[in-house]
Amino acid sequence: MHRRIGVTSLAMLAALPGCTRTVDHVTMDASRLVASPPSVRLACAYRLDDVVDARPAGDRAGGLGSHMFVFDDAPGVVRRELAATGMATGGDAGTPVQVRLLQLYLTQNTITKVPVVVLEVAPSGQASFLVRAQKASMNWNGTQNEAYRAYADALSDATTQVALQLNARCAGANGG
Repeated sequence: MHRRIGVTSLAMLAALPGCTRTVDHVTMDASRLVASPPSVRLACAYRLDDVVDARPAGDRAGGLGSHMFVFDDAPGVVRRELAATGMATGGDAGTPVQVRLLQLYLTQNTITKVPVVVLEVAPSGQASFLVRAQKASMNWNGTQNEAYRAYADALSDATTQVALQLNARCAGANGG
């Protein structure tokens, strides 16, 4: 009997006006992902062959507050971020690099937002490696601007990690 009252009470609360929440579906605008210039530049020549979108959730990229984000040109944004580190995006010069975008999403709890970016990077003739950026920050108001800043920070962190690892391989290959 006690259980029935609990279920009935929950059903009544859910039916009250104002207790339901509308989800705002947001198609991401890549131009709003303004990151700081990279703090690390590539020390030797690498050329980006391709960025493959291998996210299991497809174009869904999580959410913040009442906003659910859809990111349909995530590979283009990753390309742009890697180019900012000095990676060539065309031509024949440099060591070819393949990148797989494995994760790109934003999750939250009451006080924290956690953007996640996972990339698998495969320089030609070398072992591939993974980078994971997960820059948690305070969830102030759950706004779109907050979400865009979080995505930009995580993407910037991921590309910095890529540049650092490629630079370490470059120095090792050149005896430095």
